[in-house]
Amino acid sequence: MKTKSNKAVHPIGIGTWGISSFNNTANADSKYRGVEPVYGNEEEEIEAIRYSITQGQNHIDCAEMYGGFYTDEVVGRAIAGLNRTDLFVADKLWKTSVSTGTVRGTVEKMLKKLGTDYLDLLYIHAPWEDAPWEEAIPQIDELIDEGIVRGFAVSNFTVEQMQRAMELSRHTLVANQVHYNALYKDEADETFVKFCQENDIAIVAYRPVERQEVLHNETIQQIAKSNDATSAQVAISWLLAKGALPIPKATKKEHIDENLEALNLQLTTEEIEQLDRL
Repeated sequence: MKTKSNKAVHPIGIGTWGISSFNNTANADSKYRGVEPVYGNEEEEIEAIRYSITQGQNHIDCAEMYGGFYTDEVVGRAIAGLNRTDLFVADKLWKTSVSTGTVRGTVEKMLKKLGTDYLDLLYIHAPWEDAPWEEAIPQIDELIDEGIVRGFAVSNFTVEQMQRAMELSRHTLVANQVHYNALYKDEADETFVKFCQENDIAIVAYRPVERQEVLHNETIQQIAKSNDATSAQVAISWLLAKGALPIPKATKKEHIDENLEALNLQLTTEEIEQLDRL
């Protein structure tokens, strides 16, 4: 991803959705802001993030609303003491933080939780109909001008919505994060992918593995067996072959190692086409 950070980004990112006990989208509503977080698995999650980093992963994908507005704190503890210049930290604005005059204060809170003085990438989390996401863009421009944010991105945006964001922004649109995997291609169809390629917009794939559906698909299992690989590795390898940046969440070392091994899996053209047709 070409941001002002000018950093190489590892092909497989570190997803943080579900980090900490608040992992329900409903809990992102402002009425939950006063709810005390329920602690539980933080130490395991922190250890997993730090282990991922030791294995070369540097792209950490966060969001303001993850974990009921608590996940950023856990990530901050995980990266404390590490070389910040080696890391690529992305965060996302929730709909309560996109109106005029709200973005700077929200980003300052993000930075405090994360323990850093800049974000490599800042997303608008979604093109909500009930929130003025367009108002966030000139505010993000200002933060990029000041070096507090190094790149502008969007999430769950269509081609038309990306075009609108590009019209409003003085800075390059760096990435679009969408639900994308071997079985779900609705948001990243041929037109979408072509537009992103033509405009040098990275496609960041969330829910890249979806263990209940993807990992139990017969075609994926057959391809995995023929390559002496796992279904998760096939799913990730396919996304890499399509030029996407998957951001799987893993809290166990064996799953992290499994995911990273996908980098060594070279699917054939025929196998990629099989997965394209799913």
